[in-house]
Amino acid sequence: MAINKEKDNSKDTDVDPNVDHGYAWVILAGCFVMYSLVIGTIKAYGILYTEMVSYYGTGSGNTAWIGSMLLLLLLGLSPVANLLSRKFTFRRVAFTGGMLLCLGYFLSGFVQRMEVMFLTLGVCGGLGYGLSFSPCSTIISYYFKKHRALANGIVVSGSGIGALTFPTFYRFLVEKYGLQGAFWIIGGVVLNVCVAACIFRQPRLLLKEKQSTEAKNCNDKDHEVLLNGKLQQKEDQKDTLSTCYGLDFRFSLFKNPQFTMYCVAFILCMNGYGNNLILIPAHIKAIGYDTQHAVYGVTIMGGCEVVARISFGWIADQKLVKRKHIFLTSMFIASGFCFVAPLFNSFVFMGIFSAIIGTFPGSFWSLVSVLIIDVVGIENFTPAFGLVMLCLAFGVVVSQPTIGFLFLFAGLIVAMEPFILRFFKKHETLDDTVDNTIEIPLQNLKRVVTSEETDSLLDENGGVIFTSPRISRIYRPYESEKQGKSQYSSPAPVVDGNEV
Repeated sequence: MAINKEKDNSKDTDVDPNVDHGYAWVILAGCFVMYSLVIGTIKAYGILYTEMVSYYGTGSGNTAWIGSMLLLLLLGLSPVANLLSRKFTFRRVAFTGGMLLCLGYFLSGFVQRMEVMFLTLGVCGGLGYGLSFSPCSTIISYYFKKHRALANGIVVSGSGIGALTFPTFYRFLVEKYGLQGAFWIIGGVVLNVCVAACIFRQPRLLLKEKQSTEAKNCNDKDHEVLLNGKLQQKEDQKDTLSTCYGLDFRFSLFKNPQFTMYCVAFILCMNGYGNNLILIPAHIKAIGYDTQHAVYGVTIMGGCEVVARISFGWIADQKLVKRKHIFLTSMFIASGFCFVAPLFNSFVFMGIFSAIIGTFPGSFWSLVSVLIIDVVGIENFTPAFGLVMLCLAFGVVVSQPTIGFLFLFAGLIVAMEPFILRFFKKHETLDDTVDNTIEIPLQNLKRVVTSEETDSLLDENGGVIFTSPRISRIYRPYESEKQGKSQYSSPAPVVDGNEV
């Protein structure tokens, strides 16, 4: 009985008591605030963009590059940010990102030339975005299991909240304090990323992973082998994960066909959804409506996005429908409406279209984390999420007219999952069969030896008589001088030792 109690206690200590309750909800609040600040300010960059073009008198192309740098660094730094989070904790990495983000906006208020803005806002601010976005998007999945999709849905719904509030807030700041004053105040606002980061706690699973890795490093470093009376440091058979922990991006995850499949699908979906933020207001103006109606369209899209991300997360946790099927349905509905949208010229339809886009493809962010975990497991989630975001960073340049096809292809790729898995399993089976088969080629084989000849090649003791002149005499048994040449003295089959 005592042994059983000890086993039960050991099992309890392996489970984080904060998962799905307790401090997990505090982590959720911090992630929501951080996500709202990071994504909300990114989406509101368009307000600063127009003011910067007017203030500095530069071309719109150069100013637009700053926004592209921010988005590229926000997504592209995810593998590095998550790798650093595993080593130095999510709190420290996100806190550093908040400091860089504040510094980037604050220094931009002193810039007098657009070229310098690339360094202050583009590089410094972009690094801050990259080190803040991935930690708050990743840590939440470690604190929720039963309600994981709902928790992710609540966090990513902060994107819609930020998109609805920050543009108006930016406009007020620019009109009240000018562009430079707006930069300083925005720098103070985004400093709250550091406040949200302070409540982060490193997940127990990652703490144990780090402890085991450090212990293994110490054992490998101190382990010495006594050989031939000399002390020699053991240099081989070291684990790559332990010796190069800081460089372990887990690119081997791309060998998983399901993981690669979802990476491609997410790239297509994100590009289709992101481009709608530009095309919806542009199409509303093209059919004869004013700017206010265009704002209504974007507002409808953002409001539906908030509700849908939370709702789809809750539905995914109920397990009434497979998460994969939710993603498939969303992509096919969105692609259908995109194909018919050019046929309508009424604002009523465009309002419905905005709601559809915000509801279905807009909700895919609440499914990204849970779909990745379903494929690679929670143990590999941190590097896997970083790699997915890196793929999204490379996919942000897809052209706008193909939005309907992007949603369609995203759905078709996931729908082909059974065929993809069957294809890879078939090839793995063939590879295993080839690896387990050893072929020994026989060279210079003149003829086939019959069973009768095989018997005559054996001496009375059952040994093989070697009579070929091609075999050295030292490898032959003792031969009498009276023994003549055997009728079986033709060249024997030779096996090349390098081919065995």
